[in-house]
Amino acid sequence: MNRLPEKTGATPVDGDELRELISHQEKIRENERKRIAREIHDELGQHLLALRIEISLLKQDICNDAGARAKRIDEILAHIDLTVKSVRSLINDLRPAVLDLGLVASLEWQARDFSRANGVTCIFHTEDDRLELDDRHATVLFRVLQEALTNVVKHAKADKVEIGLRRDGENLVLTVADNGVGMPKVRNRKIKSYGLAGIRERIGMLGGEFRIKTGDTGTTLAFVIPYREKTAGTA
Repeated sequence: MNRLPEKTGATPVDGDELRELISHQEKIRENERKRIAREIHDELGQHLLALRIEISLLKQDICNDAGARAKRIDEILAHIDLTVKSVRSLINDLRPAVLDLGLVASLEWQARDFSRANGVTCIFHTEDDRLELDDRHATVLFRVLQEALTNVVKHAKADKVEIGLRRDGENLVLTVADNGVGMPKVRNRKIKSYGLAGIRERIGMLGGEFRIKTGDTGTTLAFVIPYREKTAGTA
C-alpha cells in the first residue's frame, strides 16, 4: 500500500460534469438541511414538549403521593437523557466530536466503528501517531473516509479494508484499500459516481489529489493533500 495509485481520479471535470456535480451537491446539502430540521422537530422538539408537560403536572401538584412524584421525576430525567442524546447526535452530524481526540484517533475510531457496524474487517495503520492537521483539513479527511467506506459497503462486496495514513514529503496521504470486486468503469471520464465526484471536489478544495487504482482484486483510493502541521492554538 506504500505505492500511490495511478492518477485516474485526478482528471478535471468538464463544464457539463461540473454543473451536474454542483447541482447534485446542492441537492445533498438541501436534503441534509431537511433531515436535520426533521430530527429537531420529531425528536428534540417532542422531547422538549414532553418535558414541559411533565414539569407542568409537577407544578400543579397533581402528584401528592411521594412515590408517584418520584416516578414522574424519573420520567422527566429519562426525557432529559433522550434530549441530551438527540442534541449530541445532531452535533455529531454537523462536526464529529471524535475529531477533538486528534486526527489519528478519529480515523482509528472510524475504522473500528465501520467494522462493528458492517461486519467487515477494517484495519487502520500509520507509522506516526503524532500526525495532526488543522480542524478544516482533518474534517475533510474524516468525511472523505466516511464516503469511501460507504462506497465499499454499497459496491465493493469486500470483506476486508485497510486504511493507511502516512507522511510523504510535503504531503499527507490517506489510502483506503479493499479486496472487493473492483470498479471496472472507473477509468471512464464520464463516470456517474457522485460519491467519487464529491470526494474529488472535497480534496480539490484543499489543493490535493484523489487517485484511484482498481482491478479484479479490489480498489485502492488515495487522498493526497499538502501537509500543514497543526500548530499550537490552531482549532
